[in-house]
Amino acid sequence: MSGIAGIVALDGAPVDAALLDRMAGVLASRAPDGTAARADGAIGLAHALLRTGDVGGDVPQPLSLDGRTWIVADARIDGRGELVRALRAGGTDARADAPAAELLLHAWRLWGDGCPAHLLGDFAFALWDGERRRLFCARDPFGVKPLYYAATPRAFVFSSSLDCVRLHPDVPAALDEGWIADFLVHGEAQSTDATVYAAIRQLPPAHLLVVEDGRVSLRRWWSLPDDPEPLRLRDPWEYAERFFHALREAVADRLPRERAGILMSGGRDSTGLAAAWRDLVDDGTRATDLQGFTAYHARLMPDEEPAYTSLAAEALRLTVHYLAVDDYAPFARWEEPALHRPQPTASPLLAIEADQYRQAAAHGRVLLTGQGGDALLRESRSRLAKLAAQGRLLRAARESVEYARLHRRLPRPGVRTWLAERRSGPYRSTAAVPRWISPAFAARVGLAERVAAWNARPFPAHPLRPEAAAHLSGTLWPALFGVWDPGATGIAMEVRHPYFDLRLVGLALSIPPAQWYNDKGLLRIAMRGRLPARLLARPKTPLADDPLAARLRVLGRGWLGGRSAAPNVAPWVELARVPALAGGASAQPPHALSADLRPLALSLWLSRTGG
Repeated sequence: MSGIAGIVALDGAPVDAALLDRMAGVLASRAPDGTAARADGAIGLAHALLRTGDVGGDVPQPLSLDGRTWIVADARIDGRGELVRALRAGGTDARADAPAAELLLHAWRLWGDGCPAHLLGDFAFALWDGERRRLFCARDPFGVKPLYYAATPRAFVFSSSLDCVRLHPDVPAALDEGWIADFLVHGEAQSTDATVYAAIRQLPPAHLLVVEDGRVSLRRWWSLPDDPEPLRLRDPWEYAERFFHALREAVADRLPRERAGILMSGGRDSTGLAAAWRDLVDDGTRATDLQGFTAYHARLMPDEEPAYTSLAAEALRLTVHYLAVDDYAPFARWEEPALHRPQPTASPLLAIEADQYRQAAAHGRVLLTGQGGDALLRESRSRLAKLAAQGRLLRAARESVEYARLHRRLPRPGVRTWLAERRSGPYRSTAAVPRWISPAFAARVGLAERVAAWNARPFPAHPLRPEAAAHLSGTLWPALFGVWDPGATGIAMEVRHPYFDLRLVGLALSIPPAQWYNDKGLLRIAMRGRLPARLLARPKTPLADDPLAARLRVLGRGWLGGRSAAPNVAPWVELARVPALAGGASAQPPHALSADLRPLALSLWLSRTGG
């Protein structure tokens, strides 16, 4: 995979080749297998290579097939066979074993600006059309691959690394107070195009961007379908088999040829991915050496994850490495360069994630996660209550019988969930302005109005899976993908998320609700005979305790290691009113405790960046 960057001189002046080389040097921290830069008049492109051993291989970039059109791409292509057949049918000479960047160039030749709609996978790429003096950029549907940019009067600058864009001398360093407001209230941005820097934007997921004649334009090229054709199968068991086939395909396209890791818990999401890997290995489709990585608490709280992880690992003949995390204090080792992030992160236990990633990177350069499993697979338990309230008693009875036959137990009616939805709307969380926010800051950004608008945000329409549609279309996932990207972690390893495979999502959103409700029922059925029955019978289980609250009880008043927020957050926060910093943390519920640590996280980030 790759790190990419580029400059378009809007005033026509030659691009600074030395600056372009510095940008390539920054990219090398995430992609250490070679850098290259190409400056040609008013355009400059830079690339750094991360070899992951994928089917199709990697190729140095910038890449051109004709000397006129050049591409830099951070891309992983799914459904390679189908894409190559479509390209050949359109008259191109695409090779089955071509690198992703080469396939993207062929797609551009054939479909022009419409090429992203023909692509599956995770990608962010920029393509320079030398004849038209035109830059074309695109980002994948869920925003797995980041792409940042800044438009100044003299230049358009872009990169997969936020720090690269900041290198350009024309890009101001002023902070975006709207982004800071979102961070302090929610823990992450509530806009898919904002960054902590006012002058630097992100290309939103599923969007393309064009720079031509000094103008920058954006448009959306894909949206989550809101009127899918329901999948109707005669035998209910077929839904589970269709689902497993799609999951297997998603895992296969994300496995490199030699080695990979997987973040394993004792739940069904990650172990389901491991079961798909085992199926691929056993039938000879893949020979990837997959190893698991599990973080757990040995003393701080009861933790069942190692027992269930070991159960799955034994059944799947999978090696698992365990990391005990009891001794990680909040903001531990925060000063280490390895824990620096381009933007503030509301993760006081970031050292755990960093150490687990390094542990996995020692085995291979690809790491699979079960992230997105809850968003895609869980559905409300109020299905039967809704049907009953609508007077559709016969339908409710028929679905109950079908559910009992498939799951070997009666479904939960979900009356309490339905009543809660009647009172506050479906699947809706709410936010409030923290009491420690500076009133002057709140007035400057209209914070009360921002929070009220967020609480009243429209619920996405979907006839079959409204809960999944809401979870998949929010701002949480692009924010998290940016935190996990090697451009942010500095670790030469790509993190991949099979549950965000577009084919799998499309299938899951087309399956009738009766197959879904009650604790990921479809996944449970699909994994019968593939995972141990004891694991499949395990209910959705939260941690026995909140990790931050547990550490507070053990460490007492010294739990923050003497760290406190500095006056650098005074423009936004009244420090004396923050309980976590003023000695009142013990009285806070877990969710409030986490929120009350955001001023400290912001302060530490500002201290590292000179703010």
